[in-house]
Amino acid sequence: MIIGNDFIYIHVCKTAGSSFEQMMKQRHGLDVYKGQHSIAAEIPAEHRGKFIFGFMRDPVWAECSNWRYHWFSWGQPATMTFENWCRYRFVEGDEKLGDSFEITQEQRDYAAIFNVRPSAGFFCDEDGHCIADRIYRYESLGLALEDISSRTGLDCSLEGFQGMEYNWSRGRENYAKHVTPAAREIVENYKAIDVMLHRKAGKIETNFNFPICDRYCYSPK
Repeated sequence: MIIGNDFIYIHVCKTAGSSFEQMMKQRHGLDVYKGQHSIAAEIPAEHRGKFIFGFMRDPVWAECSNWRYHWFSWGQPATMTFENWCRYRFVEGDEKLGDSFEITQEQRDYAAIFNVRPSAGFFCDEDGHCIADRIYRYESLGLALEDISSRTGLDCSLEGFQGMEYNWSRGRENYAKHVTPAAREIVENYKAIDVMLHRKAGKIETNFNFPICDRYCYSPK
């Protein structure tokens, strides 16, 4: 989360958040508040009247990006396919899959809790009500950044900023070949609210309710 003079940015995983934070720090001198993935419920009361925004990404592609990053970071284990990753993280009874991934216990534990919850909860207050003023689509990042720049009076272009370093394709790989029908079904079922919000025509609505939990990004299912 970043708190500016008249805005608050919520960092949802796999939506160019690290690059956005790097840009805000280097160009505008704004640091992350509390934690990188702090949620709307953690916004201090005195700041809640500011313009609150963030990004949401199609949940299937967001999850595939999440898997691909960790797959490379953890040595490209052959059995940790995207479908197996989804089964391990989201399907009850498939926990034993982690034993076949040839990664450490610490990594298996991390994979089981990191960002398993739908993105919708990042934007909700402690009562589960969305308090974001605008949720932009990651897929329209360029246009979104232009609108954000206009609203905040700050140059929010990400040209030249790369918050996360990738070992492949600079993060521009086509993930389609990794997404099996079964993997797609798992993610869409588990993150159904994100599917509904993101794929509905028009601006992403902000009048929804969704339960939240402490340390949202790292919480168990």
